[in-house]
Amino acid sequence: MPGTAPNPGRVVFLGAPYDLASKETVIRSLQARTPADPFRYIVTPNVDHLNHLGQRPELLPVYAGAWQSWCDSHIVRRLGFLFGLRLPHLNGTDVVERIFGDVLQPGDRIALIAARPGIVSAMCTRFPALDIVATVPPMEFIDDPDAVQACVRFAIESRARLLFIGVGAPQSEQLASRIAQTGEAKGTALCIGAALEFITGMKTRAPKTMQRLGLEWLHRLLSEPGRLWRRYVLGVGPLIGLVGREMLQRRTRAST
Repeated sequence: MPGTAPNPGRVVFLGAPYDLASKETVIRSLQARTPADPFRYIVTPNVDHLNHLGQRPELLPVYAGAWQSWCDSHIVRRLGFLFGLRLPHLNGTDVVERIFGDVLQPGDRIALIAARPGIVSAMCTRFPALDIVATVPPMEFIDDPDAVQACVRFAIESRARLLFIGVGAPQSEQLASRIAQTGEAKGTALCIGAALEFITGMKTRAPKTMQRLGLEWLHRLLSEPGRLWRRYVLGVGPLIGLVGREMLQRRTRAST
């Protein structure tokens, strides 16, 4: 049934929801979705998202309301092992590559809400067989009601099979939730971070060895230290706090 979660279960870990669906199950669920289906959205909480949620608990309904929530972090997946969780790792860029290879067909309409015009140009060049419509909102637009409404109307009127939202976390996720709340939109939205920049070659992915070792985050840090060092270095302390809180919550539940 369209819109029904394909996962065999959902768990909350470190303050965020995670589905237990495999990559192949996710791909099949996306293949079954059409532009006429009721609007659903997908989130990919990694460590940066977890830290946002830890500091801003009002964001939790945004993530809880997602149709699918993928674990897009080797670090989170490995921390899950400490608590007996086996979270499937769905790297956002890997899944988006599969979507363009195995889900979308020539002539399909996709919509982009992108951070920069260059991303739109690169996508049109990379995928000329697709019908691509796009908008680029101002930076920090989420606090501008008119800019948000313009994005919401764009999503509704695009009538796209898939909508890719890549304007940074948690703006992308907040926008997807706002679109869903209208009850007017159709299709499926994916909050995909920098995945479009990777699949178009605007950014270079880590070597395969680093990907297999779960060190893609280190490659990104070394590639863009000026932009990312705060996220990765200053995010360690809050993540430790989230792990401690998870331990305390589980001990409390076990003792009651």
